[in-house]
Amino acid sequence: MIRRFNYTKRKNISRKEFKIALNLNDGNLSFDADLSRLDSYDLPKGSLVFVEAYRQTNWIRFDFGQIGDIRPAEIRDLSLFDTHEGLLFRVKVTEAGEGKLLAEADRIPFVLPDDKEIPLEPLLKIRPQNLGKEIYRIDYSDDRNGPILLINSLSGNYERIGRNPAFISLVYPSVFREILRRIFYIEKYFEYTDRNDWRSRWLLFARSFPGAGEMPNKDESDQFDDWTDKVIEKFCKKIQVFERFSEFWSSEG
Repeated sequence: MIRRFNYTKRKNISRKEFKIALNLNDGNLSFDADLSRLDSYDLPKGSLVFVEAYRQTNWIRFDFGQIGDIRPAEIRDLSLFDTHEGLLFRVKVTEAGEGKLLAEADRIPFVLPDDKEIPLEPLLKIRPQNLGKEIYRIDYSDDRNGPILLINSLSGNYERIGRNPAFISLVYPSVFREILRRIFYIEKYFEYTDRNDWRSRWLLFARSFPGAGEMPNKDESDQFDDWTDKVIEKFCKKIQVFERFSEFWSSEG
């Protein structure tokens, strides 16, 4: 049976009211959610509470009991998602029986076990566009939000292409490298403390990889390429580029 939600007069709850914590145990991804703040809202007792994890078109729902008796789902497995990157959560409170949506908090970020909060917005956004014979292109026209990865809309479903292991392993390291080179050589930008500047956010991300060494300053231009190579090497290791491509290639026979 398809349940239709009535969005009339629903309460919008701030996502800051909730804390979502991911658990990474032996490669198994799960989560914990603190929904205790729901008790401070005037919501009918017995209303149903759900937590949904989603990324783009993939989502999964978990039953968290009801107002007045919130009980986390016994199994909170996130194996549907191959990585935590770009993952978001929402909390929904619905009327029992009718399914009317009473309250919602959307786009809730999460924290990892080391308490480093994951940015709400993905660092690299993906958009479809007619690129003729090109498969992808990086668009730098958005000065505020930074680079956008354009995937040729003529190639098929751009979201599926963007999640394809072959595409990820072959394209993303090159995209990352190009963006860093643009920041250094074209933008001539070397700061990483201003989170409101897209260039700073990318440099902060690049510096986050252990083993890449200290980022060169503006007077050490001869070291930019070597440092970028180290960052890309650590990036490839983190997202398992070689393993993804090997698995894809093996499955293709």
